Amino acid sequence: MQRITFFLLLVFLVSCKKAEIETPSITSSGLPTHIESSINVSQHMPAMLPRHLAMGVENSAGQSSQIIDEAEYRYTYLAGDIFSNGWTNWNFPSGQFARIFLQQTQQMGKTPVFTYYNIVPARGLNQDPAFANMNDSEVMRKYFEDWKIILQICKEFGNTVIIHYEPDLLGYMEMYKDDAAKNTIKVSQSGYADAQGFTNDAKGLAQVIVSMRDKYAPNVLLGWHASQWATGADLVRGKNNPELLASKTAAYYKSLGASFDLIFAEFADRDAAYDQLVNNKSNSMWSTEATAANDNMSDFERFRRFLKRLNQETGQKIMLWQIPMGNTKTLTCNNTNGHYKDNRPEYFMQPVLDSRNTSRLTDYAQAGVIAFLFGKGAAACTSYLDAANDGVTGANESSDDDGGYLRKAVKAYYAAGAVTIP
Repeated sequence: MQRITFFLLLVFLVSCKKAEIETPSITSSGLPTHIESSINVSQHMPAMLPRHLAMGVENSAGQSSQIIDEAEYRYTYLAGDIFSNGWTNWNFPSGQFARIFLQQTQQMGKTPVFTYYNIVPARGLNQDPAFANMNDSEVMRKYFEDWKIILQICKEFGNTVIIHYEPDLLGYMEMYKDDAAKNTIKVSQSGYADAQGFTNDAKGLAQVIVSMRDKYAPNVLLGWHASQWATGADLVRGKNNPELLASKTAAYYKSLGASFDLIFAEFADRDAAYDQLVNNKSNSMWSTEATAANDNMSDFERFRRFLKRLNQETGQKIMLWQIPMGNTKTLTCNNTNGHYKDNRPEYFMQPVLDSRNTSRLTDYAQAGVIAFLFGKGAAACTSYLDAANDGVTGANESSDDDGGYLRKAVKAYYAAGAVTIP
């Protein structure tokens, strides 16, 4: 019998999803934010991906029957302690979890996406950033071997696979790039054969990750994660200049000299009400209207401009990932565990539901976004599935933890006509 259910539960128990990020409270830079420049480099759209703005969802091997049918991307985490309960040990034989996921996803007619997140939970440390693990030769040797295994599995699969590499890792390395004590990684010093000749820092790590992809799985599209706080200034909470922050992050990426294929970015890793009620964070719901106090833009517009500049300066398309799934429209989202409110899905999707209006999605597509991937960053956050299985369902709503909102919205989006990628 496959051990999917047990190990999925274990994944949550060992906290191997991306850790919640505490970002600096830095106020606005005071630089002008009302002018969008036309800086551009040549654009790269991977030929094997849809030529329209596509929707996707988190959906693991044991949840395949509950996926949103219209979703074109299906993603799951590969995570855990590579020395004990890592993803290679979730099924027998070693690595079978990834093989099952790829086979299922192909049968469903969708594109598979792996979020590879293994340096933080290695050795059970769950230290983020993972400075101790990155400076442990044994950990890094095992880590590179683990990376090789997933690449070989993807190569064996043969079709296009997207791997989202280590969310927030490069963000931390950018944040601490001027701190010599926090800028070392045992790359060649790991002793691993494929890592020899690379420098022992973030540049060397990025380059060996790409080099191994090129060697073992050229069918893999590799995405790096652009954290909106990587400069040390939080984009939205700090009301910072979106073009300035994006330009700094793009420059850092280019300094690594590693040719990734895509950018991954995220609005937030928790539902807004979860952040407010559980994490005691104020003003977690993103503003939807421009105000003078917010530099005459909404939070969504600030983030769009950040993404647009990233796209302009790197030429890479962007996948928005782990988008919170709560809403303020259904009674099922009542701010209890599994049913927290958020306004990210409805900002884009409510106009579609109301009048087939895709203008907000079009604005993001024109900024370089090619996919919206919905998923939860913590077990207690809202899901499009009936993950909580707690009987909390609003009148005339489905049993899904969001009251069925996302299912209806995604269906309506495709019925309205998917937005063409510029």
